[in-house]
Amino acid sequence: MNIFPNLYRIDKKHYRLRELHDTISVIKRIVKASISTELPSLEIDPDSVTEFPKDNVNYYLYTYNTDEIASDWVKFLPKELTGNKDFIQKKLSLTLFIETEFDLFVIVGGNAFKMVVSFIDHSFGLNYYDRIIEPDKDELTSIRTRGMTGQRIGMNEQFRNEYRIVNFTRFGKLPKEIHVKLCRETTNTHFPYLKRKVSDRVQITVGAGFKVSRPVDFETLHKLVIEMSIIKGIEPSDYLSSFVEIKDENVLKDCRWMLVRKIYDNLAFLYENGHDPRDRFDFDFCNPNKIDKYYEADTYQLKEKTEGGGFKIFDTIADREDVFKRVMDRAMELELTSNIYDFNKYIWGVHITAVKGEKGIANSGFIFHFSAEFSMDGKAIFLIDTKWYILKDQFIKDMVANATHILKTYAAPATIFKYSWDRNTTPREKDYNLKYDGLPGYIVMDTVIVDGIELCDFVFYNEQTIYLVHVKAGFSSPMRELANQITISARRLREALNTDENPFLDRLYQRLLDKGFYLNDLDLTGFKALFKKTINYVLAVNSTLSEDLLIEENMNRYDSNIARFSLIQCSNEMNTSYYPLLTYQIPRY
Repeated sequence: MNIFPNLYRIDKKHYRLRELHDTISVIKRIVKASISTELPSLEIDPDSVTEFPKDNVNYYLYTYNTDEIASDWVKFLPKELTGNKDFIQKKLSLTLFIETEFDLFVIVGGNAFKMVVSFIDHSFGLNYYDRIIEPDKDELTSIRTRGMTGQRIGMNEQFRNEYRIVNFTRFGKLPKEIHVKLCRETTNTHFPYLKRKVSDRVQITVGAGFKVSRPVDFETLHKLVIEMSIIKGIEPSDYLSSFVEIKDENVLKDCRWMLVRKIYDNLAFLYENGHDPRDRFDFDFCNPNKIDKYYEADTYQLKEKTEGGGFKIFDTIADREDVFKRVMDRAMELELTSNIYDFNKYIWGVHITAVKGEKGIANSGFIFHFSAEFSMDGKAIFLIDTKWYILKDQFIKDMVANATHILKTYAAPATIFKYSWDRNTTPREKDYNLKYDGLPGYIVMDTVIVDGIELCDFVFYNEQTIYLVHVKAGFSSPMRELANQITISARRLREALNTDENPFLDRLYQRLLDKGFYLNDLDLTGFKALFKKTINYVLAVNSTLSEDLLIEENMNRYDSNIARFSLIQCSNEMNTSYYPLLTYQIPRY
């Protein structure tokens, strides 16, 4: 018999394993932990773990039989046929633990994966592939990713033949599983024993596991295990692991407390007109899993814990931008801001429910809505959708280069912007946008919401082109929210323009009339004709530094990695899937 080997690596630093010092104890702990939850009636027999040493590799086998549910045939066949026949299926499950000098691997069979899933290193396959990757030569077959920004939480993508790994955009995407055909050099160096003919190239699937897409016998598996020890000694390329999720619970506790401290210190800016820049907290506030639904909600219910352990609504907010401030106001009303410990306990008990009509469409704890950038021990730390990441130096360098390239290459016409933006005299974005109301060729759409979407802040158009301009103060953390708004707007507009009647534009036109904004004497037909022109989106920001420095020439002074990250992701997503995205820096004077 041959198998398709899928190696997993046991994380011996797991909090339930780290005090154990011998492999048998680790195996028994894993088996017992699974049995206690999944198979409480099954007792582990220490003698049932058999051992086999081979070439400095130790193999440990644990097997058990379980009764499965009755076969579906018993539901199909009449009782006259089934009678007293036994339709209960029995299934052999096994775990083959493989101990090398450095690692403890495991291969599972039957239902045994649920036994080890809590104890494996979920980045093992990706980390080992990163040591042998050849981006210019390896061919990417498919990839599953998790989005770090933008509205796409996760994606599965498949590629045609000869699509190289180097062509895959990494920014904003965390690889979760990759199917790849290795180049000939890597195949010949590390896996020649897997070749059937001279020209063969090995295909692997890497994620939590390291799987070879070729059946092997035990002797070949043994060679693969030995090769894993060799690969472990190779320096990682950092190509796949430019950002690494923090998993150490002690570090995570420090990170969570750092978040609470920033929120607490920010109270000085909200209520005391504080001027210490260390107290100011720039962040993005949004539901971590349902970004679109959070933006499109009609209202937001703010709930706090009751003494009985339930929740009660203490306010309902119409504007999502007011949610954070209202929670802070509530903490002040309850006199819970005099010390950080009472404050911490309170905000962890607040929940936010986004409501569409009368239905809750997105719900999460208040503390989970934050995405921001921090510095810890000289390292850049990201909090994105409840996950914490350390950014490696090379990734930061890449972001600086790519963000600078976007700003220099995709510049919007300066003639669109008639006014500078001095925030001493015009503090709010809304006030700046309203300056364009009444100008020929401009339509202000600030705060005009249709179907939960603000299409843009204002429009400029000429004979050939319409520009949908989104304005944001500062190249910092709020850029993530701006990037989300732009991509959601573009997607909604594309959907609207793909319909014959364009009811979205009908409702938008009526809302503009209701608001009293200047429409350049356009009737509904003329207004809808604007969107038959060439459509461009514009991301416009201004400087919040003490000096009005050009971002593209001073990227290191604008040190928000979230801003760089969001710009790159938004540009890639817009130019690939929706409409061209141009950029502009609004001068202050």
